[in-house]
Amino acid sequence: MSALVSRLYNSQSIEQWQHERTMLHSSGIWGREPALEYLAEEVVKTGDVVVDLGAGAGYPRLRLAGMAGATGNVVGIELSDAMIEAARRHCRAGNLSFRRGDISQPLALADEFADVVTGFMVLHNLRRAEMRRTLSEVERVLKPSGRAAFLTMHPDAFESQWHLQFLSYDLSALQRYRDAADKEDIEIPGCARNVSGGENAIATVYHSRCSVLEAALDAGLVLTDERDLWIDRETAVQMFGIGSIGCMPTTPTYWMFTLAKSGTVTNGHADAALLNGFISEHQAAVASAQQCGLCEVIPLQVRTADTPGG
Repeated sequence: MSALVSRLYNSQSIEQWQHERTMLHSSGIWGREPALEYLAEEVVKTGDVVVDLGAGAGYPRLRLAGMAGATGNVVGIELSDAMIEAARRHCRAGNLSFRRGDISQPLALADEFADVVTGFMVLHNLRRAEMRRTLSEVERVLKPSGRAAFLTMHPDAFESQWHLQFLSYDLSALQRYRDAADKEDIEIPGCARNVSGGENAIATVYHSRCSVLEAALDAGLVLTDERDLWIDRETAVQMFGIGSIGCMPTTPTYWMFTLAKSGTVTNGHADAALLNGFISEHQAAVASAQQCGLCEVIPLQVRTADTPGG
């Protein structure tokens, strides 16, 4: 992970990721903004302890700090020294702090430390083995009633042919991806333009939906919600101009999903015995789909004891 992080996020690229500029790339417009709205409306509560993995230069974490309020606490974990320096300089709040750490390794956080764990566009910078270690740490640091919400590249993003000047990927890497029988961990480099000017290097390490869900289940987490996020033509024209659009994607570009501890979901549910069986079936379905190269597992739609109506 460290090699990829140092290549993408360093003192030369820092300007593109500082403060609100972070929100003016395609992943901010169609990814981070919807994810932050979802967190504010459905996940983060006043007084929550939030851990953000891959905090970057900090701006979305400043928004999280506002959601958690003065009685809450937001901790951003980031590997890049340049990003941490920028975050501490530009994103200041009494309940917000940043720590250096590799999210693919054990975190210097206590067990059951966080009410919420978040990750914005970070999972696709991890190899599969790193992602599995990260999700295991997520399960460890989450409180029993906690939730983990991630925004990442959609597993189907490169399954359609599209051409956008403001979000482009290396054609030879895309061809290798499309020709490969096993696409897992293939790295596809690219470039993203900023609405306010400038551009920066990006990269996607491909993970199938199955591999993500399998890693979550192995870590003791279950999928409770997911959203497909699309780049729409109207916003693209408004932000980047009609000339920036050659061919629109016909697949979602970003993927937002929420995880909970499987034991907590079971223990907090009125029909725990039935739900235990359902989770076992859910796990078996993911394993079966993984073997078949498919993954059509539906997220668990359950209510826990602390959920209204639960």
